[in-house]
Amino acid sequence: MDRFAKSKRRGKYARKVQPITFGPLPGYLGYQIRQAQVAVFRDLVASITDLEVTPGEYSLLTLLDENPGISQIDLGAVYGLDKSTLSLAVARLVRRGLVRRTRDRDDKRYYALWLLPLGRSLLRRARARVEEQERAMDAVLRRGERRHLLDMLRRISRALDR
Repeated sequence: MDRFAKSKRRGKYARKVQPITFGPLPGYLGYQIRQAQVAVFRDLVASITDLEVTPGEYSLLTLLDENPGISQIDLGAVYGLDKSTLSLAVARLVRRGLVRRTRDRDDKRYYALWLLPLGRSLLRRARARVEEQERAMDAVLRRGERRHLLDMLRRISRALDR
């Protein structure tokens, strides 16, 4: 049965969702990449929700672990985020005691970010879940396909990154 023809419960009533025709969408790379990204994201959120960390926070913690003392400006440039959006995310991590934010020694206009022991511990637990998800994705790929898929996705990203 098509996944869009399953019954959905809404309140006390069950409603059968009608099958949907997708036209050319399934043949578009962008559409399939987005579908895969949504599935991966949904699965990841479900697997780390009890740790009270989001996928975005996991990425931030990883970058801070790999780049101690990175400036908030450089971190924003990596993500392509505006200053206020990143500031809010960093502030949440600071409030939780996961990250330390200090004025840069050389230029007081910038903040340097450091992962604290509690942040490192959370990162270690979250990374175990992420790597479990990676193994699940690897299980559906044939030998060599992971490397090939990563290469293809990087090439697409480079070609479209303007």
